[in-house]
Amino acid sequence: MNTVKEGFVNVLNHYEIWKTSQAFYHNRTSSVDLDYFLHLPCYHYTDVESINSCNSNVIVIDDVTESVHSKNYFCLYDKTKYYIIISGGSWDKDKHDIGIKNYDLISYPFFLFELVDTYMSPHRFCFYLDKTYDFQYPKDHVFCSTIGNVKDERDKLVDSIIKNIEYKNYILRYSGEDFGAPSNHLDVMNFVKGEFDPYTPVLPEYHHDVASTLPIQIYNSGYAYLVVESDIDYNDCFFMTEKTLKALITGIPFVVVATPFFLSTLKNAGFKTYDELWDESYDSEKNLEKRILKIIKLLQDLQFFDWQKHKSKLQSIADHNLRNFLTCNKIADDFFTSFEHTVENLNDSRR
Repeated sequence: MNTVKEGFVNVLNHYEIWKTSQAFYHNRTSSVDLDYFLHLPCYHYTDVESINSCNSNVIVIDDVTESVHSKNYFCLYDKTKYYIIISGGSWDKDKHDIGIKNYDLISYPFFLFELVDTYMSPHRFCFYLDKTYDFQYPKDHVFCSTIGNVKDERDKLVDSIIKNIEYKNYILRYSGEDFGAPSNHLDVMNFVKGEFDPYTPVLPEYHHDVASTLPIQIYNSGYAYLVVESDIDYNDCFFMTEKTLKALITGIPFVVVATPFFLSTLKNAGFKTYDELWDESYDSEKNLEKRILKIIKLLQDLQFFDWQKHKSKLQSIADHNLRNFLTCNKIADDFFTSFEHTVENLNDSRR
């Protein structure tokens, strides 16, 4: 595939491995002809100039590390062409106007597969990190949260937490700046506010960047972790990044600021959340401001939660979620089956 980007090359490599495993263990030999697809031009979603100057009427878009928020680029594409968008997120095409009408969306859970490899492969640096939340009580902080890049919607969230949380024993670390208790001594990376970059290399020889660091000392200082996902101000979509996955891998109890029905989608993927222990109705609230207020109300209530009493239940959820990573191959089955279906439709359209 000419001009193909690294992210999509990895997807194709994974597909070949998956296809071989299906043939060997399930006697399923794919009959999908990839020849036309593999010769399509592929560009990174930001490369608008190359996309619009390309002679092909069908173009593959590498959006594997992003989601529907890339529509700021999509809307600049040539409207006369057809696009196959390989994205790390999913969205309802009928409810999202991304500026182009003629496209297929294939959702590839990039961060899920990347984090499983990063933290669970003995060939990767992070395999040797301490990744286990300790469930030892009492804790110093009711909750902890580490938030990366500065965004307007995150500013509003942080301001709302500061104004409405009545207690002071929490960690709220936003782009390297502490808005709660001091945490420099617990973090592995320190930044000046506004200069946070998740892709800053820490140990280049091990491909270890800021996004893959794991501040386990911060996690172990709190009863719960407030995950602030990349997309929080969108509806009718799903995009899970390393932020949620680190909580699932370590086992720390979590509350998530994300898009509506984020937790429901997690459950559909086999993970467990905490609806048996506290109110997770915030997950179904479509209005961002109201969702944030519900989350803040939950954070307020968690200062009175009996963590010791529910310790065994919390540990069982952590154990379940860690075991669920062993079945991520089922998620891969869904993706690659969808991928083959898209290629078949593409081939049919040319006949």
